[in-house]
Amino acid sequence: MHILVVATKSPWPPIDGGRLVLLNTLDALSAAGHEITLVAPVDVHLPHVGIVRQKLEERCRAHLVAAERRGLFRSLLLSQISRRPLTIVRHTFGPVQRRVRQLLERHHFDVIHVEQQQALHAAEPALRAGIPAVVRAHNVEHLLWEFASDFRRRALRWGFRREARRLARWEGRCVRSAAATVALTAVDARHLRRIAGPEARVEVVEASFCADLTPGPKQNEGSPVVAVLASGSWIPNRDAIWRFAERTWPQVLATLPDACLHVFGIEQPEQQNPAVRWHPPPDESATAFPADAIFIVPARHPTGVPMKCLEAWARGLPVVASPEAAEQLAARDGEELMVASSAADVAAAVRRIVCEPDLRARLTAEGRRALRTRHDPGRGATRLEAVYRAAVS
Repeated sequence: MHILVVATKSPWPPIDGGRLVLLNTLDALSAAGHEITLVAPVDVHLPHVGIVRQKLEERCRAHLVAAERRGLFRSLLLSQISRRPLTIVRHTFGPVQRRVRQLLERHHFDVIHVEQQQALHAAEPALRAGIPAVVRAHNVEHLLWEFASDFRRRALRWGFRREARRLARWEGRCVRSAAATVALTAVDARHLRRIAGPEARVEVVEASFCADLTPGPKQNEGSPVVAVLASGSWIPNRDAIWRFAERTWPQVLATLPDACLHVFGIEQPEQQNPAVRWHPPPDESATAFPADAIFIVPARHPTGVPMKCLEAWARGLPVVASPEAAEQLAARDGEELMVASSAADVAAAVRRIVCEPDLRARLTAEGRRALRTRHDPGRGATRLEAVYRAAVS
């Protein structure tokens, strides 16, 4: 099939979960023999755009469009005037939409793949031309805003919750307008069907991920070594890791006094703990998954797929995760991972993994089996193709 992919950001370099989801999808669709054309905005100040383009051209025909995101104040003003949600306004790039229009004038496409709801504006020329649109939702956006409101000052909470309500209405229209919407998890699919109504077509296609990757170098500090990877650019994510280090980690140390927590990707808080090591975002993602470590996925937002868990499985690390992460991954406690809902649960789970070699072996084996069965790239490409063809027919 000839597939036009319109995205909110370049999938290379794969420095966050959203980029990695798209990059793995491009690889899988290309390997399945489909012809992919990608249109995505890039920051006008981004260095090494040539390298980024080269990496993407190995997978598809890449059109990287220089675009600058509006400032917050201007975005707020336009959001109020247009009555569109703030996150949609901030991801509205006229140059990207114009490039899509130009491509439609020169080439034929069977289907347009809209990567995340925010890219729907750029895809409007294809919709007007009658090309079926499949929207892939990485998250349920209004749930993110509801969750984030709890981490803001009281004066800002009302604004975040109001924005969440606007987003819910907008997402419902987005899902209804698409020929099909693809969710990454069954949890997200239920939420999208709820806000869009029974006639909306919502399919679940799990994120693709390789099942066998090499772990990073061992960390010499700590026995056991426990690792956490997070992006500090989102405040709830950062605060969750800080709380984990401050409140949960001491309970782990109470049972395993020689343990050391290695946190990758966010800055160190003001309070320091000698049993916690803070690392900058790694140049190679494997660094955040040290050999022989135990990987923790702390409490997280109620939508999306925890890509860090998939990578931990692929690199052969046992995982301790929150109930939300386990539900999103359809993972079973004591099989693919250990579920921990409290500090005491985390401490008990880590201790069991350390003291029970058979449990550790089962967790790593079942984690990789989950990747091979539910997240196999070939399977994902086949299921996406079925969604595309149903949208075209």
